[in-house]
Amino acid sequence: MTGTEFISNLNLAAIPGEENRMSRRYLDILMKWIPHGVGYFSEWPDRPNCGHFFGGCHWYGNETVGPAEVFAVASTSPEYEEDRTGVSREDLRDMAIKGVRYLCFTHDTGPEDCVRPIRGMGRSETWGNKWGERGRGFFPESQCGHGIAGLGRICTLLRDWIDEETMGMVAGIHEDYASRFGQMPPRSGVYADTQMEENAWTSTGLTSCYLFLQNHPQAPEWEMMARRWMFSTCSAPQDAKNLGAMDGDETIRSLAGKTFTTLPDYWAENHGFVHPNYTASGVWSIVQVGLQLGMWGRELPGELLWNRRRIYENLKWMVDGSGHAAAVQGMDWHYLPAVGFEASHAVASVMFGDGDAAALQLRGLGTTELRQEGNGGRLYDEDFAMRAHDQQDPMIMREITIRTPAWLYLFHRIFGPGAEPTPVKDLEAKLMGVRVNPHAGFVHHRHPCGQSSFSWRNSAMVLPLPREGIYTISPCSDSWLGRPRVLDRPDSQELRGFRVTEYAHGFAATMVMDRCQGSLRQRVLVASGPDGRLL
Repeated sequence: MTGTEFISNLNLAAIPGEENRMSRRYLDILMKWIPHGVGYFSEWPDRPNCGHFFGGCHWYGNETVGPAEVFAVASTSPEYEEDRTGVSREDLRDMAIKGVRYLCFTHDTGPEDCVRPIRGMGRSETWGNKWGERGRGFFPESQCGHGIAGLGRICTLLRDWIDEETMGMVAGIHEDYASRFGQMPPRSGVYADTQMEENAWTSTGLTSCYLFLQNHPQAPEWEMMARRWMFSTCSAPQDAKNLGAMDGDETIRSLAGKTFTTLPDYWAENHGFVHPNYTASGVWSIVQVGLQLGMWGRELPGELLWNRRRIYENLKWMVDGSGHAAAVQGMDWHYLPAVGFEASHAVASVMFGDGDAAALQLRGLGTTELRQEGNGGRLYDEDFAMRAHDQQDPMIMREITIRTPAWLYLFHRIFGPGAEPTPVKDLEAKLMGVRVNPHAGFVHHRHPCGQSSFSWRNSAMVLPLPREGIYTISPCSDSWLGRPRVLDRPDSQELRGFRVTEYAHGFAATMVMDRCQGSLRQRVLVASGPDGRLL
């Protein structure tokens, strides 16, 4: 096990001592949730001074590291209100540290006999074993980067209260992660399944490794590799032809190589969809990596910002009245996450000085605040969450996404409130118009009554959305154009012809597609008018 000799001088890390208008709003979300979070904390008797949240069993340790970071972060606020939450700063720190220790003992690097409880609130695959996912392959092992970075931030924030044993165990977890990925090149993936999200969380984990273990002899190497993962989070095919310089002697072409994660028009597709949530993951990766660097007073490297503004511009045009981006090819994951969907707007507001993004962030944040208020401080209705199951997990485990407002709280506290919001009327006028995305395969029209889109790739569909957006109409794949079935002829999609004509306030498009092994031909004409009517 690594000792404490490689740990950085944590006293050199700092966050501003004052709140601002945006950090206060995220702090308010945390304080409303904390009384409920306390109810999901339990002591873990297998080792001294340990505890976990939500039964101690979920993917990658997220059930405990998320709430623990929320408690640690809130305890640092000069405006934290003990009387309001009923929980003292000392108790917040105590539960956070117990969570860290639990995760250390039950990680792959911990004692062999220390495993998670034999029954938890998450899926049974996570019961009675360790996290860290050693031997399970790149996807699950690398995804622990979120949790490892959380452990590093908690230890940095609570350094004055954490003992040497715990620090040493956290150091060992970081070294273990770096030994797996500190020399591995980033992954490439554009069509069907992007590698954007995977590269993002790996860069997050490696960033924590080189910042937390700055005295490790391999720390400079880990930093170099972390920056490559940052760049390759949002790399596009055209980067291979870009001879412009990045930092130092590197060029864009040399950094890109043959590793790409976005389509040439800066969209990302995952699970066979051009997917707004996964596309946004490349932008909001700046939140986690950025706040880690900001705590240490480090400049954000060019690799972390590469292509993010281009990607964000795609998302901005498609935000509906609740703050969510339209799913123009459908979606197979949560349409309406309770928190965090405004993170890409926060990045653009703070890092790019984008007033439009600031206004859209407020729109999404307002939806989050109303939703939390309606659930009495929780993210989801308690009875619903205990009974329901999403595509993967029991819904109660979605409460751990409270960690996202904690990240945004720190992000704003470190980097400030961001740009002044564009007035709503001006914003709506700026966003109107038609945009064609030839590689993603859809045309999009924003008009005074909402949005209209026509997709001819992945999921051939037409989606009219009112201004209220996906709170009113669920963006089901294959909408309007259907899923044809022909006996003994499995479905297939072969585009025979497509043409789109753009107008100042609308579009007209035709498509000819052979389906079901060529046994059926679809001929489609779509026209979107200035007033939002769709033919």
